Amino acid sequence: MRRAVSVPAVRVGAVIREHYPRAWQHLHDAQQAKRAMASLWSTLLQGGLVEENVVTYADGSGVISAWLAWPAGTQAELTELFRSCVQELWACLDALVAESVEAFSVLHRPRRPGRPRFFPVADSPDGFRALLAESCMDGTLRSHVAMVEDCQPFQKQDGTEVIDRIRRGLAYLLEWDTALDAGAVMGAWATPVEPQVRTPAPCVVESLQAAAPGALAEEEHVLAHYQLSSYQTGCAVEAQAGTYVDLCFTEGFDPVDGEDTFDGRLALVIEAVTRFAASFAWLSSQVSGSRHVLTAGRADTADTWIEATRSSRYWSAEELAALASSDLGLGRVQGTHTLTLMVSTPSGVYERVIPHATPLRHHDRRGTAAEMAVKDAAATWGLPDFVMAPSVERKGRGVREISDGLLVVGDRGVVVQIKAREGEPGTRERERSWVLKQLTAAGKQVQGTVRRLKGQGVQMVNGRGRSLSIDSPAIDWVGVIILEHPDPPQGLAVPAQDGSTPVIALLRRDWEFLFNQLRSTHAVVGYLHRVGASAPVLGGEPERYYELAAADAEAVPGDLDQSWTQRGGQPRSVPLLPAAPAGSDDDEAHTMVRIMLEDVATSPSGPAEREAWQQVLASLDSLPVGYRTELGRFLLDALDTVTGAEQGTTAWRMRTFVAGPGWDQLGFAACSALTDHTRSAFSAWLQLRHHERGEYSDLAGLRSVGVLLTPRADGYRDWDTTVVAVNGDLKLTDEELHTYQNLFNRPARGAPPEG
Repeated sequence: MRRAVSVPAVRVGAVIREHYPRAWQHLHDAQQAKRAMASLWSTLLQGGLVEENVVTYADGSGVISAWLAWPAGTQAELTELFRSCVQELWACLDALVAESVEAFSVLHRPRRPGRPRFFPVADSPDGFRALLAESCMDGTLRSHVAMVEDCQPFQKQDGTEVIDRIRRGLAYLLEWDTALDAGAVMGAWATPVEPQVRTPAPCVVESLQAAAPGALAEEEHVLAHYQLSSYQTGCAVEAQAGTYVDLCFTEGFDPVDGEDTFDGRLALVIEAVTRFAASFAWLSSQVSGSRHVLTAGRADTADTWIEATRSSRYWSAEELAALASSDLGLGRVQGTHTLTLMVSTPSGVYERVIPHATPLRHHDRRGTAAEMAVKDAAATWGLPDFVMAPSVERKGRGVREISDGLLVVGDRGVVVQIKAREGEPGTRERERSWVLKQLTAAGKQVQGTVRRLKGQGVQMVNGRGRSLSIDSPAIDWVGVIILEHPDPPQGLAVPAQDGSTPVIALLRRDWEFLFNQLRSTHAVVGYLHRVGASAPVLGGEPERYYELAAADAEAVPGDLDQSWTQRGGQPRSVPLLPAAPAGSDDDEAHTMVRIMLEDVATSPSGPAEREAWQQVLASLDSLPVGYRTELGRFLLDALDTVTGAEQGTTAWRMRTFVAGPGWDQLGFAACSALTDHTRSAFSAWLQLRHHERGEYSDLAGLRSVGVLLTPRADGYRDWDTTVVAVNGDLKLTDEELHTYQNLFNRPARGAPPEG
C-alpha cells in the first residue's frame, strides 16, 4: 500500500507558499472564511439567536425547548461563508494539480494539453479511474498521483492514523460540496449536557432526562424532559437548558460521539488539505529544476529583451544612433531592482533587462537556500542530468565535502563554491573585506577540490537522483565562486586567483543570467571555460558576455566539415553567444528542443548504461544555441507533415547538424510510423552519415547521435522518441554501404528525403 508523505512541521506555510503560491492563497482564504464564520456565529449567539422555553403540564410533566430566531439575512450569510470555505479548499486542491503541471509539464509532457487539470476525489475505485482517464492529473509527478490515490475516501481504513484522517477529511469535503449544490444551508446543533430544573417545596423533581443531540431550527426543539411530583398549577418552575449550541452544517451530520462536532470536522478537512499541500510541496522540492526559479518575481523573456524604440524610457534617435556607433555598442543603466544593458545588434538597439537573483527560500538558512537556488537555476534552464549534488567522503577520521556541487557535461566540468552573507550587511568597507576574504577562501577550496578530482574518479548523484561514476581525472575543470549577498559592494575589483585551475567569481544574479540567456548547460560550461577568469569588476559578467557576443557576431566563420558540405549541406554562421536570450525569437521552438532533450534524458536506462547515456545527452546539448530555433521549428513542422501522410505510405523528414570539425554530428528525423523497418532505416541513415565523415576526418574520435520522433494516436502522448548513437569506425561492408547510399544519397521512390 502506498503512503502519503510525512512532512516535517517546520514552517509548513512557507514551504507551500514557495512552491504552490496559488494553492497557498486558496488555503489562506479558506481559513479566513472559517474565522469569519466563527466571528459571525459568536455575534449571533451574544445577540440572542437562541430562544428558550419551559412548559410544565398539569400532570407535572414538562419540557425544555429552544429554537432559532435568525436576524434577517444572517443564515444566508453564514451559508455563503461556508460555501466560500468549501470552494477555496477545492480550489487549493485543484491548484496543487494545476501548478504541478506548470512545474513539470516539460518533464512529464501532458497527454491532452487541452483537458482541464483538477484534483480527483471519488467514492469508488471505478470512479477514481474514470477521473484519471480524463487526464485530470496528467503532467504531475507519479508520487503526487500515488499519494492522491492512497488517500481517497473509498480506501479501507487500515489503522494508519494520519492517512485515515485525510481520507475522512476528503469524504466530508465531498459530502458538503454535494449538499451545498442541493441547496442545504447552515444551521445549529444542540447538545444537551446538564439541563437543570428547580421548583419550590412541596414540588419535587422526580426525573430529568436530556434529549438526544439534534439540529435546531426555527421550530421548537425539545432539549430535555422532566417529571415533577406534588405539582400544583401556578407553581413556579425554573429551568436551564444546559446545552451547547454550535454552528453546524446539519445536512448529513450524524456525530458518532460527543467529541465529534462540526467545528472538529471542518478543522479535520482543513488539516487534510494542508497536508496535501505540504506533501505536494515536499515532493516537488525533491525534483531539480522545478518551476519556482522561473516564476519567483522574474520577468519573462518578452520583458527582458525589448526593442529600444519601444522602451518606456523613450530613447531619442540621437541616443540610439550614438550607442550603435560606439566601439562596444553597449550601454549600462543601473536601476534599483534591475540592471539594464543597451545592446546594439544588426537588427537595432535592444534593452536587455537583468533582474536581481531569484528570491531565496525563506524557511532555510541563507547559505543552504543559496546552494539550492544555484542548483535549481542550472537544472531548470539547463538540464538536471548535468548537475551533480555535493558528495561527502571520508578522509582519515573525518569527512570532507567535494565542493558545493559540480557541473559535468561531456569532457568539461565546473567546480562550484557558494559563499552566502549571513546576517545584516555592515559598512561598505566591511562588506568589501568580507567579499575579498570569501573569494580567497573559496579559491583555495576550488584548487583543493580539483586536485582531489584529478587524483581519482568519484561517484556522484545528479539532479535526477541517478548515481554516476565520474571519470574526473579525464575532465577539464574550471572553478566558479558564486556570491550570495543582499547588497554586494559596487565597483569591487576582483583579484586574480592563485593556482593552476582557472576560477571565475560571479554574483548569483550573473549565474542565473548566463543560464537564462543560453538555456543550455553545455553552452554555459563552454562559456565559463572560454573566459577562464573573473570579470574585472564583481557583477560585471553580463557586460563581459555582451562584449564577447559582439566579437562573435563579427568573427569570420571557421572551417566546415568537408564531408557535410560534399553532401549538399547548407553552411550557416551563427555566433556561439547570441545577443538575444534563447527562446526570444521562437519560444515554442526552443521549448520543443527542451521537450526532446527531456524525452531522451528520462528514457529508461539501467545503471550500467548511465554513463554512456550521459555522453549521448551531452552530445545533444552541444547543439549551439543559435541553431536551436531552427531545429525546434523543423521538428514541429516535420511532425505535422508526417502525421498528415496518406494511409499506407511512410513519410520522412530528416536534418543533420554539425557545428564544425571535432564536434559531434547530430541527426534528427520524423517518420509517420514506428516499426522495425523504420527503426532500421533510421539507424542505417545515421550510420551512413557518420561513415561519410571518415572521408575527411579520423572516425576514431568522432560520435554521431540521432533522434527519431514518430507520432502516436493513442492519446497517451504525442510522439515516441528513439535514440541511436554510433562511435568510431563502424566497419561498414561494401554491400551495406552500397545499400545505404542507394537509399539515402540519390532520389528514389519512397526514399526518406532530407530537409
